[in-house]
Amino acid sequence: MMTNTLTAILNEKDVENLYRQYLTKKFGDMVFNSPFGCDGYGESKKHNVRLLCEFKDDLDLTSKVNQVKVLSQALYYIKKFEISGKILPSVILIGDRNECFAIHTNEIFNYLGMDFNWSLAPSNAHTNVELVNLMIEDSKINPHVFNIKDIADCVDKIKDLTDGVKRFIPITPHNVTEVFKHFEDNVIGSHKLDTNQMANLFVQLLVNPDDNYLHPAARRKTVVTKAFHEVNLKSREVFESFFSHFSREYTPQQREHLTAVVDRLVQDITRRKQGEFFTPTIWVDKAHEYIASVYGEDWKEKYVVWDPAWGTGNLTRDYKFKELYVSTLGYSDIQTAEQMGYNPEAVKFQFDFLNDDYDFLPLGLKRAIEGGKQIIVLMNPPYATSSNFGETDKKNASKTVQNSLMIAEGWGKSSQNLYAQFLFRIHSLSKLNSNIKISFFSPSLFLTGTSFVEFRKKFNSVFGFKKGFLFEAKHFSEVSEDWGINFVCYDNTPNSNKVILDVIDVNKNFGLSKIEEKEIYNLDNGFPANKWVREKIKKIKTNSNLPQMKSSLVVYNGNKNDGAYIENSLGYFLNASNCVDKNSQQVGMWSVGFYNGHGVSVTEENFKECVSLFAARKVIKKNWVNSKDEYVKPNIDNPIFKNFVADSVIISLFHIHAYQTSLRLTDNVIKNNFFWMSKNEMTVLANQNNYNELYNDARTDSDRYVHTLLFGEEGIYSQLSDEAKDVLDSATNLVRLSFGMRRNFADDTNHLNSWDAGYAQLKLLWQEYYPEQFKEFRAKYKVLEDKMRPMVYELGFLLK
Repeated sequence: MMTNTLTAILNEKDVENLYRQYLTKKFGDMVFNSPFGCDGYGESKKHNVRLLCEFKDDLDLTSKVNQVKVLSQALYYIKKFEISGKILPSVILIGDRNECFAIHTNEIFNYLGMDFNWSLAPSNAHTNVELVNLMIEDSKINPHVFNIKDIADCVDKIKDLTDGVKRFIPITPHNVTEVFKHFEDNVIGSHKLDTNQMANLFVQLLVNPDDNYLHPAARRKTVVTKAFHEVNLKSREVFESFFSHFSREYTPQQREHLTAVVDRLVQDITRRKQGEFFTPTIWVDKAHEYIASVYGEDWKEKYVVWDPAWGTGNLTRDYKFKELYVSTLGYSDIQTAEQMGYNPEAVKFQFDFLNDDYDFLPLGLKRAIEGGKQIIVLMNPPYATSSNFGETDKKNASKTVQNSLMIAEGWGKSSQNLYAQFLFRIHSLSKLNSNIKISFFSPSLFLTGTSFVEFRKKFNSVFGFKKGFLFEAKHFSEVSEDWGINFVCYDNTPNSNKVILDVIDVNKNFGLSKIEEKEIYNLDNGFPANKWVREKIKKIKTNSNLPQMKSSLVVYNGNKNDGAYIENSLGYFLNASNCVDKNSQQVGMWSVGFYNGHGVSVTEENFKECVSLFAARKVIKKNWVNSKDEYVKPNIDNPIFKNFVADSVIISLFHIHAYQTSLRLTDNVIKNNFFWMSKNEMTVLANQNNYNELYNDARTDSDRYVHTLLFGEEGIYSQLSDEAKDVLDSATNLVRLSFGMRRNFADDTNHLNSWDAGYAQLKLLWQEYYPEQFKEFRAKYKVLEDKMRPMVYELGFLLK
């Protein structure tokens, strides 16, 4: 039956479905799903089978080359299982309409540990030439290929391959989060442990099985632990099954590394809400190197050292100190550190640095503070603000004792930031001891952000910058955003030093190298560009009753107070924040107001300021070095400024975030004042193409502002660079070329019947029907952006 059906099928999907049906029937309890988009992963608890399937339509599976091509794809799926901490498939089944074969995962397991480009999509795994060549030469890959009429024999082979084979999976920093989640959800029963304690229990069970074990009574569903006494399990069987898959044998170094990822686990679940980050050893070593260069090689003997955000001791555990105090929120951190023997010389204590009273400090530390001893506070405090916590905690997370004190003492908006609260408390302690220094990891925001103006005035009156470095945040955790983290040393003597940081990155030998220097600046005494664009219109009233946009083609119908703009304005410039960090997501140009506010009306008075700042933001791409750089009022007397403005008009028309559109709605007519072609030419084109709707829309209208600016009395077209003219002319030609198709493409959603429809509307048509010409147009636009990028620095919008 299977043979007859397979020979009659039409495509690969039919092959997949028929194999799934057959295997489900033969194993009885096999359940299929498709993790990571594979053709099928089936589990049979009755037969203890974990089967990864890969199916093709019609491929000669007797060929070793074809076998390897499909097996390499299966291997890449198995790698995804491994990275995610999932139990690996035990058998791989490859089949098409004519043949099939099965091999045990062990036959290709060794390739999982090799240094390949594992980011390839599994479907492209065969392009990994090194892997394919190794597998072709691998004598272990020599499966028996069954004819489809012998499919039952292949199923028996799958059962035989499964029986009696075990493979322990090591826990690594790559898979530990998923493994821990499985442990928490499926192994541990009811409990009162918080996430921090649970993470420590998980690691203690892994690295110290002698002191953490199943209760000896056969019927007790508990595990006996050194730190947490008896902890309930879902069942003994589940516990044993879990550890039958995951190794508990680790070298001392592996044990140390595994314990170190407690911070990473808790960060992923709870501490992410608090902004804490795991600190890898390589960056700790670099931090100690910088401290030594400022305070001397003997600083660990010479100074009292206190880490008030210790966790499990990433900043101190590889070093010995004469007088070390370490404190942390969770007592289980201390228990884990004690079991691992970290910093036995230290006074370890549980202390909520942002809430607990000074009197809770150990006597020795209080004597050091009150006795005026030289103290270095070494820390990696939490980074979050109340605006980036998880939904449950965001309103109250920053509401600490220190937060209240900062507000009362006038430290401004910085009071919402947890690491600012840490620094504030140290500032308060300096009133008891003027010999306190600080060496700490943090983002650059406290050095640059406008919300930290009051913070800097007060903090810098007590502490002075000495030295530091900047590196990419991804080295602390797998964050998606491009932003930087500082490590800085501050002395107890105020100074006027510029904050110049060494930019450090990982080199090809996996060491650290200095790649450049970066001055971190603020505009406390400067003129921010976001104020500059408002200067000429700041006294003109806005009107919140005017239409506002939710997207380029959708009018917002909610509360419009936030996005109020000036009546009869030319458009609206969304200009959130004033730093590079927000360039890609919160900067845009609109025909009318944007419902979320954070912008400025574009009028004839400030048009040139708005388009030039729009361009200055959009041509600069955020990275971890520049993300906190603030925009400054440019040097408008520079001879190149007028040319930059002219080219900026073109950027404002054709950037992907140029949202200026033209809508003819029942209750609103929204014009696009940024349209660059004349009403006259558009009516001629409409007439030539018998396009009545657009002809009538344009017939009694008038030219838009940007067309007049380019080609009218001021005629700034002549000031455009050749690159900008190339972009504008290319766009004009696309409008002309696409006119014959435009009428058929126009509908109530894209509003292309409007004669002044903008780029946000036109590109929908161009992408669909003129892809090659549109691709050429975008290439020309990129050339213009590349030309303008250095001018942003030459004009002083940003400082180098």
